[in-house]
Amino acid sequence: MKRVNILWLLLNSLFLIVFNLLFFMLGDAGAAKTSVWISYGFIHIAYFVLLATPYLIRRGSADYMYRRPPYMVTTTWFLVELVTGVTLILIAPETTKTTIIIQVILAAIFLAWLLILLIANEHTADSVERREAELQYVKESSAKLQSLLQQITDRPTAKKVERVYDLIYSSPSRSNANIHSLEQEIISEIEQLENVVGQNDTEQIISIADKIYQLADERNRLLKLGNK
Repeated sequence: MKRVNILWLLLNSLFLIVFNLLFFMLGDAGAAKTSVWISYGFIHIAYFVLLATPYLIRRGSADYMYRRPPYMVTTTWFLVELVTGVTLILIAPETTKTTIIIQVILAAIFLAWLLILLIANEHTADSVERREAELQYVKESSAKLQSLLQQITDRPTAKKVERVYDLIYSSPSRSNANIHSLEQEIISEIEQLENVVGQNDTEQIISIADKIYQLADERNRLLKLGNK
């Protein structure tokens, strides 16, 4: 185990150690009522949910956008539960009914809030991933074509590739399922173009550049029709 993981484990265990030490030293655990143990358990549940928060958040390039709200909910729940739980432990109700009602309602409120946020985060994450996938075609294709332009010394040939670059660079970044196969074909042709540029085969470069231009133009045309 890495040193930093051990340090985090010790930090996360600090509350449990201090709380349980105070609970068992200041109170008579052996004679504690059932209502006390119920509050004791709910305090620990709220704390464990707080510790588990990182595992509830979907990983992604933009997870910083939706990391804070769940932490806010679990932290608030833990603090409210700590105050409520300690208060009920000190009061130690004779019956468990009041304690169970308070604790269950409190837990239900915060869990519902947390689940709503997690569902919203899933939708956000899906949107971000879809947007990144849509940008990939334009960004990566343009970057590869720009790099190839710097390698082509023949001016007329470079003009052909530059024409393709201008078309793809100015293409809409949005996409849909109907044009995914075209985009993949364009990317495949650009890879083929990389090979012939390396061989300095101007005839093949022009031929592939023309084909890519036709495919890219068809992709944009289908995208425009799909949005009407």
